[in-house]
Amino acid sequence: MNRRNAIRLFPLSLAGMAGMTNRVLAADNDWDKRWPVVPGEPLAKLYSRRVRERLTWVRENQSESLMEAAHAIADTIAAGGKCYQSNWDAGHTESDSWPGRNGEPDIFSTDWDLGKAKKGDLLLTTGQTENGEEIKKKGIFIIGCPSPWSGDARYPELLRDDVRKIVIRPYADIFIENQATVLGGMVSVPGMPAPLGAESGIVGKTTIWMMLSDACRILARKGISRSVKGDEPKLKGDNIDYKSFGGWVNLTEPLMDDYFTTAMQQIEMVFAEFGTIRKIASVAVETVLDGGKIYGYSKYNSIAGEADSRRSGLTITQGVYGSHLDTKDKRKDFQGTSKDFVIMGITKPDDEIDLAMLDTFKERGMKIASLGPMTRSIQVPKGRTVPKETNYHAGRMIDTYGLFAVPGFDQRVCPTSGIVLDHLWWCTIMELVDQYMTRTGGDIPGTFYSGALKGGMEYYFRMLETYRDQRYK
Repeated sequence: MNRRNAIRLFPLSLAGMAGMTNRVLAADNDWDKRWPVVPGEPLAKLYSRRVRERLTWVRENQSESLMEAAHAIADTIAAGGKCYQSNWDAGHTESDSWPGRNGEPDIFSTDWDLGKAKKGDLLLTTGQTENGEEIKKKGIFIIGCPSPWSGDARYPELLRDDVRKIVIRPYADIFIENQATVLGGMVSVPGMPAPLGAESGIVGKTTIWMMLSDACRILARKGISRSVKGDEPKLKGDNIDYKSFGGWVNLTEPLMDDYFTTAMQQIEMVFAEFGTIRKIASVAVETVLDGGKIYGYSKYNSIAGEADSRRSGLTITQGVYGSHLDTKDKRKDFQGTSKDFVIMGITKPDDEIDLAMLDTFKERGMKIASLGPMTRSIQVPKGRTVPKETNYHAGRMIDTYGLFAVPGFDQRVCPTSGIVLDHLWWCTIMELVDQYMTRTGGDIPGTFYSGALKGGMEYYFRMLETYRDQRYK
């Protein structure tokens, strides 16, 4: 059986999953009303609209709790305690934090260990972090939120028993409700057993940066400064140059609403580049139909994580981590060929590892697109950058550095690149599905359920067997 004929039979081979799908969708009578495809509306625009609706709900209903959390974070630092972040749902397996992350203040440690944490410390987490009762008894302040991989999310009756019992809500001092469901996806495409389009990365990143923006401001009011990760030149003096520095923030005015407004504006600006997104999706579909592979690349987790076995993501994408291939010898292990297509997700335009991986992709003869910031402080760097050298690039609305110059912090804090990069990726995936259905006369790619659901792991391995192993034959 050739590859194209095999693909057309897959929906029939999945007929046995229909009962599971019906049970899931029947669990909430509003599901089809809330998340159906709208005839004639591109899936990318539908997905984006629903993500913005979710973000707006969080801002309108959780701002007080977010501000209270910002004060708790700042107060912990001021009292000499340590702030930890563990499993905050801000994407697939990792938050918007890594070595050298531009704009990230030195406030949270990701090295969470209950045995080492002390009374008076603070933990930002979800129900994925077990031992909530022990954490609370130890005197650790808990800021929590729902995660699709815990009983705190909506529709917990759909979870496996071992996952459903993992919760943080009963132990949290502050709980940030984000309307997460155990299903995760934002769009129910007819014929897809699982909803498509993950949103937890976008919502989780937005909430953590909103909290951090005001935590930095509150610390500055107390005369406390922290170092900032990244390679932005140090901010000095009061001279304002609007091409590179718009001045220091007013410490008497809250920042989280400004952060939210800017992030939302940039998310909406993604559709100023919808033509480019459509071109990237078109190349991706052509690659799959010609027997090639689609890779999602990022130096750290980011897009590589979103591309790889992601709840509400596609089986036809694979993740590539630049941090795993950071030497020439390691890059030899990468399996990409001239038949393949890679979408690079970047958070700065001229990172050395990203450029080295770009060269590797070029050497293999791969087609290359990129998503992410083109600029540093609104200026395109001289010399080599990833956006200058890829076939297609989208991301002109975001910058490498953070938004806010806070007195006492030597670089700007709180970037939007992670949020908008996630949004760019998922809009591209949604457009890919639209074009895939058009090109094949109605076929759909495979979509992953969460492995936390009842039957979810069995479904996961079925997807790997029927799609991943056969999609390129």
